Amino acid sequence: MADWREKLKEIKRSLTGQTQPAAETRRTDATSAADTRSSVATPPLRYLCLGLDFGTSSTKAVVRLLPTGPAWGVPFEGIASAEHPYLSPTRLAVAVDGTFTLATHNGGGWVEDLKVRLMESPWQSAPISAGAAISARPADFATGYLAFILRNALAWTERSVRPSLGGGEIAWRMNVGIPARDFDAASIREAFLAAAMAAWELAATPGAIDLARASSTVDLAREGKLIPKGIGAEMIKVVPEVAAGVTTYARSPQRRAGAHLFVDVGATTLDTSMFLLNDSAEGARYAFLSADVATDLGALRLHRFRADELGRLALARFAASNPLQPIPPTAMECVPPKSDIEALDRRFTERCVIALGKVVTQAKKKAPSEISVSDGAPSEPIQILLSGGGIRLPLYQEAVQESGRRAAPGGGLGLRVRRFQEAPIPRPSDFRAPGLNDDDWQRLGIAHGLSFGFEDIGEFIPPSAIEDMAPLPVRGESDRFVSKDQM
Repeated sequence: MADWREKLKEIKRSLTGQTQPAAETRRTDATSAADTRSSVATPPLRYLCLGLDFGTSSTKAVVRLLPTGPAWGVPFEGIASAEHPYLSPTRLAVAVDGTFTLATHNGGGWVEDLKVRLMESPWQSAPISAGAAISARPADFATGYLAFILRNALAWTERSVRPSLGGGEIAWRMNVGIPARDFDAASIREAFLAAAMAAWELAATPGAIDLARASSTVDLAREGKLIPKGIGAEMIKVVPEVAAGVTTYARSPQRRAGAHLFVDVGATTLDTSMFLLNDSAEGARYAFLSADVATDLGALRLHRFRADELGRLALARFAASNPLQPIPPTAMECVPPKSDIEALDRRFTERCVIALGKVVTQAKKKAPSEISVSDGAPSEPIQILLSGGGIRLPLYQEAVQESGRRAAPGGGLGLRVRRFQEAPIPRPSDFRAPGLNDDDWQRLGIAHGLSFGFEDIGEFIPPSAIEDMAPLPVRGESDRFVSKDQM
């Protein structure tokens, strides 16, 4: 990672016009040549950016007219449900002949956890399910799924966006989100990029999407030999989801400089990162202090945990009864006591609190002065940014609040971290998504942030580029009390 900063600057110089990308240079040269042969005015080139939020339970897409907007939420017609047209379920059907679809498995099987598999072992082949005859790499499945998503998004743009642009050729860009933890892992970042490039190629090329095509195409992308149709390879980027998720906040009057904790609750994952937000010559500067993704603490995992534990408690209660007594006449008599049921949520909440505390503890090692309570003037609070469909559940909100209490002075962890303060992420005025209410728009917040030009999202500094700092002096007796600044 030693040269990551220079590579980032080189990319951004190319995108801001100091060095014109090859694909756009060829396009501009062709347009200039056409102008010399005809006096008819050529419609201006239109730049569009597709922000793709590849989620664990659903995938979202937003198309933006660069550089000023507007941005459109992409409905997944024929894929998503009528109640949630902007959310495409993240699962892929694989037929016995290796054909991919999103509607039916045709005698094959469903592949779920596409994103989690890609994050954990992108190039390790495994059966689609236990005992299944079809095996493939997670990168192959992710490529096939994303190809359907992109094919839908490109077709929708042609029908619904292009007519409003006044003609002219479209120059595409695409940003794909990745958890902040994995942005610092070169092998995972490269897998996400290869899958995104291969998916674009399959989406833009007519024909069925199957395992063989997905596998060969992603191999070309991985080897740097793929030239995707309709977009320059250098125009496809991988961006930390947290930076995209807070782009609207970073551009709003509510923005505050300094320490932030981002908590994204998906279906299977609890994605947490802590960063410092400041300005730099590159725009917004995100210095990531720590990040982690727990793949067993998302909202769907909570639901399954409750169901499994309720069943276990019910069976344990019956097993503990007198075996000579008859089976309870109704199911209600098998229900565990209320105190046992409430204890289940407390156990899951505790696991979330521990995961959050791990991120906060690691972040303090990187920037103790920016996160700790000051001995002098009142300390600015740590801004809490909440994202994901699962964050509405009270359990997760309680977990965030409890982690803040424990990290504060007198909280028992000895961290003396500043108090937590939730910061709203406002709905942008240029965002167009008919039928999407203000409460639901945040589920598209990351995709919206990804739709900005790569050079406009900001500068990303990974945790590996920030050294641990010396700890602050150990506090004495006064650490047992909470000051008025922490109330």
